[in-house]
Amino acid sequence: MDMPTTTELDIQKLAMDVSIEGMAILAGDTYRYMNRSHAMAYGYAPEELIGKTWRTLYDDAELARIEREIFPVLGKHGRWAGETRGVHREGHAVHTEISLTLLPASPLMPEGGLICTCRDIAERKRAEETLRKALDDELRANEEREIAIRALEATQRELVEKIATIERQKNALREMSVPIIELWDDILTLPIVGIIDSQRAADMTERLLDRICERRTRGVIIDLTGVEVVDTMTASHLVKLTQAAALVGSFCVLTGIGPLVAQTLTVMGVELGGLITARSLRDGLRICLQRLKNR
Repeated sequence: MDMPTTTELDIQKLAMDVSIEGMAILAGDTYRYMNRSHAMAYGYAPEELIGKTWRTLYDDAELARIEREIFPVLGKHGRWAGETRGVHREGHAVHTEISLTLLPASPLMPEGGLICTCRDIAERKRAEETLRKALDDELRANEEREIAIRALEATQRELVEKIATIERQKNALREMSVPIIELWDDILTLPIVGIIDSQRAADMTERLLDRICERRTRGVIIDLTGVEVVDTMTASHLVKLTQAAALVGSFCVLTGIGPLVAQTLTVMGVELGGLITARSLRDGLRICLQRLKNR
């Protein structure tokens, strides 16, 4: 194969000199040629590096990696391409993408050589780092959202449990406020303690009617021993309660009316609607047994 003429070599060198791609030729470890793009990537002029070893441009850690990972592949296949991290003249890292190709022995380089092309990928690295940081921030935000969601779910579960507990306590209080006791066969007693408001009256009516229908009870004793104060509304609730019981087939006896309650009802002119009354729970039970016997 004919050797290129001097003019052809000059043209080739000119093309390499002005190429934006970094290019260098090495004989052994020493630079024999380097264009400006290659040298400027590391902060040098070409003449400052020609005749010097390539090892000048790398720190100990990267030199060890090149010896360990790159040279074996280059020796086996005659070429290698990938990324390296060099050291800029000012001391900061230089990320480059390089390709290495072994040159066979020739009259110009009897021991062969190496062609190295490089491209500064600092901008790409910065973009990758920006993207990586954005992804890390997004992952961190997602983790924080997941933690917040789990905390919210835990709070919701705790709230549901608290509501359930409150509901159970409320039901327990309702049970305590409306205690219905089976006093005798076919006889229930509803002892009332405290003030009767609309909600409590509705609860008492509902529970009492359910028990009457469930057990087919015919007699109910409503005991007012624990009631110290009555008003027109309370008396009205009691009358409606006994009327509701009568509609499902049960009669009611009102017991435990004390002197103060009796006097108050009389002063207010409250009509108890013909309710059967008795002085005590014992008397009320006797009346119920007598009525059941006569039926």
